[in-house]
Amino acid sequence: MTDHDPSFDQLDERARQLSADAEHLYGVTKRRKEALRAANEQALQVTGEATARDGSVRATVDAGGMLTDLALSAETLRSDPTDLARLVTAVTQQAAARARAAVRDVYESLRDERVVRGIPVLLPEPVVQEERANLPRRVEFDEEASYEERTITRRSGRR
Repeated sequence: MTDHDPSFDQLDERARQLSADAEHLYGVTKRRKEALRAANEQALQVTGEATARDGSVRATVDAGGMLTDLALSAETLRSDPTDLARLVTAVTQQAAARARAAVRDVYESLRDERVVRGIPVLLPEPVVQEERANLPRRVEFDEEASYEERTITRRSGRR
């Protein structure tokens, strides 16, 4: 008759426990990896949209803040180019801020679940310029002149 060594039973039990722990960690890691992959895919699909208060300018941007669509009303096209540029910039920045916020929300949920430690450094809180309620000046073109010869005449006052 052979004596049974209890240390073998302890080692066997310890091996089973380590195997179960490893299997559990593998499952957690696999779920976290899948959650991160899905979040990255979701973040890439994000868009941001903003419209000027008066509805004259609408901008859409992708997840990275790149302008993908810009709509200008016919009335807006007769505005002073400098003021129009400021308004387009402000509305585009608002759209980019919304896209960034949506992407941050995607990663924020992963941080809460401890899948990621922090929000990607490329997504700081955006700084948005305030849009002007109305474009202050209108522009008139000499309709008889060619495009290259047109002169811009500014009228004071709002329309």
